[in-house]
Amino acid sequence: MQSRSCATVTNWIAATTLGLLFSISAPQVRAQETVRIAVGVDPVFTPWWIAEEKGFYKKYGVKAEITQFSGGPALADATMAGEADIGSSGTATWMPRIVRGSMVVLGTMATSPDAFKMAARSGIKSLSDLQGKKVGTVGASSTDYLWVLVAKKLNVPESAFDVIPMTPPELVPSLDRGDIQAYFVWEPWASRAVEVSGKDKVHILANSGDVGYFLNFIVVANKKFAEANPEATARVLAALREAIAFQNSNPAEAARIGAEKNKLKPEMASYIINLYQYSLGIAPNTEAAAKTEETWMRSKERLKGDPIDWSKTIDRSYLDRAAAMR
Repeated sequence: MQSRSCATVTNWIAATTLGLLFSISAPQVRAQETVRIAVGVDPVFTPWWIAEEKGFYKKYGVKAEITQFSGGPALADATMAGEADIGSSGTATWMPRIVRGSMVVLGTMATSPDAFKMAARSGIKSLSDLQGKKVGTVGASSTDYLWVLVAKKLNVPESAFDVIPMTPPELVPSLDRGDIQAYFVWEPWASRAVEVSGKDKVHILANSGDVGYFLNFIVVANKKFAEANPEATARVLAALREAIAFQNSNPAEAARIGAEKNKLKPEMASYIINLYQYSLGIAPNTEAAAKTEETWMRSKERLKGDPIDWSKTIDRSYLDRAAAMR
């Protein structure tokens, strides 16, 4: 009887030890948290899709619900309203939402000196030819500011151009009909105008770098969401970091994913992705460039209230928390 009892105790100890060893060596499974991510119809957003397809969200315990919007203003409005939790776009797009104090800048995911292109009618040979003409812009986006920089470059008043706001899909047929003579926009909408109208009718006249604009493509969260869910917010950034690394190392696969999600040919998706330099962090000139745009927007009464405190609006604590996650 004593022998059987000892054997039972020995077996129990062995089983318990194995169980403890297994629990220590087994990978920790994170509970999934749902995060709503807003993206646009543009391959610049490809890392968000890579994180989904390659399982990086799942790795960090995130259940991503990705919604595609027509452009930056629409996705920014959704994030501000709490219909989405995190989104990304150019700084000028976010400014009217940030000034209300309901947003927090998490970091920069991409930069570019020539992400925006100007499509123009073939009769327009130079920027100066646009004076007195109707031109297109995506209202309340960074493209508005680009026309200011065109005026500055030509040393003419901003009123030298009759700037007409519209959505990206409207720009292409408007230029084709001649309702406008040119427009500044992000790709693929500039190249699409050439495809639709033909090279004899429309051409690419300039890019954003030609007028002195450097794009910071920032990641922004609804402030209430981020403060209530700091861990989930950091997990999203950790997944995005790995997706960017994957994209930089696997350009062909990234182009395939970007093309599928935006209904483009892989060649066009690759071209657009390569307009940007991707790296998750805080770009050195982000705050200075944002302040310059803010000053202009206030001069046009597009922003009201106290100046934005960028030292508080840009909160790198989420990036720091993400950096510790592997």
